Amino acid sequence: MKNALQRAKAVSESVASAIRRAIDPPLGADARPLDIRRAIVEAVERRLEPAGAGRRVLPGDVLRVTVSWHDLDERQALEAVLDNLRDGIVSRLRELQCDLTPAFTIEVGYLHREPAGWSEGQRFALQLLRAGAATQEPPPLVVQVLKGQAAKESLAFTEPVIRIGRAEEPLDDRGRPRFNDVAFLENDSVENRTVTRGHALIRFDPARGEYRLFDEGSANGTRVLRGGETIDLPRRDPVGVVLRSGDEVHFGKAAVRITIGVPET
Repeated sequence: MKNALQRAKAVSESVASAIRRAIDPPLGADARPLDIRRAIVEAVERRLEPAGAGRRVLPGDVLRVTVSWHDLDERQALEAVLDNLRDGIVSRLRELQCDLTPAFTIEVGYLHREPAGWSEGQRFALQLLRAGAATQEPPPLVVQVLKGQAAKESLAFTEPVIRIGRAEEPLDDRGRPRFNDVAFLENDSVENRTVTRGHALIRFDPARGEYRLFDEGSANGTRVLRGGETIDLPRRDPVGVVLRSGDEVHFGKAAVRITIGVPET
């Protein structure tokens, strides 16, 4: 009975994800400025974290948005639709019962064409920082899948928050969507079955210039293998563990290798 319920839930989530993608397809070179604006607002929504009593918080009060443009007409159109981006985001987050600090600001920057590190179809990038904190940029972080099957076997990030779990857009216990940046497939793989839908996250600390790994209450645990030593992460521990380049991280029986910074050639 339990397996049947789990299969039904998985099918429901897959259908919901397919519907969302049909209505909101991935951005591409021909994406309209209004499509990009809408996608930015939705991406900010996915950064929200629960704060108890049905409320949510945004883990930062300085939002940096970098948008790519392909010609001057598109650049001008983007500037026009993003001119009041802060008002649109604030309005949407208040609808979602998110408390914003008075210091909340949005900085929008523009790039001619997409950087080499962006994925196919990516038209913008977000960064969340604390007001007054050091503005050190996150160094490139590469996640290479060693055990288990993921949507992509190797991913590069320069984001301040990276979420890891099973399925790309699972639903939590309350039916709320969560977006996993490192998404293990929803299948019968022995390794994948041990990855919780909301398993762990990696957060960049700009003040210390380091990435930290946190377990989000996973069912089968998170641990780091480093130089023959195993470091087990307590579930929901607010301190986490500092990641180092070359670390092997296990999510249940699935595993990835972490590379931080540009590898030497």
